[in-house]
Amino acid sequence: MTAPPAALSGVPGSGPLTRPFTSPRPASYATIPRAPRLRDCRDHPLPPGPRPRLPGLLTLRFQRDTPRFLRGLRDEYGDAVSFVLAGQVFIGLFAPAMVHEVLVAQQSAFVKGVGFARMRKVLGEGLLTNEEPIHMRHRRMMQPPFQRSRLDGYATLMSDLAREHIATWRDGSVIALAPAMMRLTLLIVAQTLFGTDARHHTDRITESMDIAIDRIERTMLPGLDRLDSLPLPYWRAFHRAADDLSMIAEELIAHRRGSMAGTPQGEPADDLLGLLLALRDEDGSGFTDEEVRDEALTLILSGHETTANALTWAFSWLAGRPDLAAALREEAASLPERIGVAEAMSASVAGQVVNESLRLAPPVWVAPRRALRDVTVAGVPIPAGAHVLVSQYVTHRDPLLYPQPDQWLPQRWSDGLITRLPKGAYFPFGAGSRKCLGDRFALVEARIILLMAARHCSLSPADPRRPLPRAQPRATYRALGAVPMRVSCQ
Repeated sequence: MTAPPAALSGVPGSGPLTRPFTSPRPASYATIPRAPRLRDCRDHPLPPGPRPRLPGLLTLRFQRDTPRFLRGLRDEYGDAVSFVLAGQVFIGLFAPAMVHEVLVAQQSAFVKGVGFARMRKVLGEGLLTNEEPIHMRHRRMMQPPFQRSRLDGYATLMSDLAREHIATWRDGSVIALAPAMMRLTLLIVAQTLFGTDARHHTDRITESMDIAIDRIERTMLPGLDRLDSLPLPYWRAFHRAADDLSMIAEELIAHRRGSMAGTPQGEPADDLLGLLLALRDEDGSGFTDEEVRDEALTLILSGHETTANALTWAFSWLAGRPDLAAALREEAASLPERIGVAEAMSASVAGQVVNESLRLAPPVWVAPRRALRDVTVAGVPIPAGAHVLVSQYVTHRDPLLYPQPDQWLPQRWSDGLITRLPKGAYFPFGAGSRKCLGDRFALVEARIILLMAARHCSLSPADPRRPLPRAQPRATYRALGAVPMRVSCQ
């Protein structure tokens, strides 16, 4: 029996936790300048871009398919474009040098933008959404749990859970690939990071995460946050989903804290949640329960949702390449029963499949920023307060960097391409101090699942007339629907 969520508090004994959905932006964050409107930029040169007589049509195009909208602007206007949404200036920067300037070289001139502001209502102040001065403290404290020395233990669990899960796929049966990947990666993140079995949480997490991710993406435009308080079912569902995810995280924390109570003092934890509860900063301070809860929520999203999406796309593309599927099967057969980090990271075919899938379907496909001051990025002047968009989806499809950019061609990574690309050309996990701490965890996990599946079976579309799923870009780059696949066992 787990302790009730009410047992948790911001500081032990100080009262119930506040929930991310209703928590204000922390006062310690930098003040964001007012977003400029087009008339404010008459003396401030902006990059070229569309200036339609009916601005609402542009907004509809943006909302209908944002990745395609951004790519279309790059194709028509170049690597730097400007446009207006909800009366406010947006600037898209797509060349690798521009991406590197925004995310790395001049990252202190920007804070996370409107999309992340929406995510904050679900994830709170975790590493994905927080700003300075909170971010650097959290990143410093959370580095030890992600050290490479811990990954081998995680990899053993990944291998066991993947083998157990994939063994339930029967020859000739049809599986719903997308939900199957969500369940598997959730089990992995729960056991490796939280030290618990999440099977009884799976449906709640999946349902609430689906609602939250849908509402985050659909309300990215400035000012739409005001709709959150409307007494309509659509918006109430967003609030309920965010609170339900918080309650699940709080239950996990309460359960883990209860299990630690019987552990001899000083004995190290072997899971990330236990480590988070025991971590101390240089001044001896630890995370509050709210901070642990927010980081746990971030890990639930980034540790299972994104990896599951990437794997769904990878298996879908792999189904159309029997030559690569055979090569992957041969590679898997050469590896030990339990695949460790070294074996996973040396598996070249699996690596090429993962790299190419992350190129074409990066789980995080856009990185919104706001300029804190007037700044020049690779020769492009950016006014203070402007919305700035860099996009993995767009830059990863640059034909100068990736010939045949819309084709899934894993072999392009076979000759050291990743070492030749310029900075900012490939950034599925972000870049700079905001780069995902769990990038290596995710890469090992994805490779192990692909290799374990290749040992057991091959997948093909249940409906040959629809060989690939359509995209459903939300806060993450998802495949639309369940993605039914037919299993053929070896």
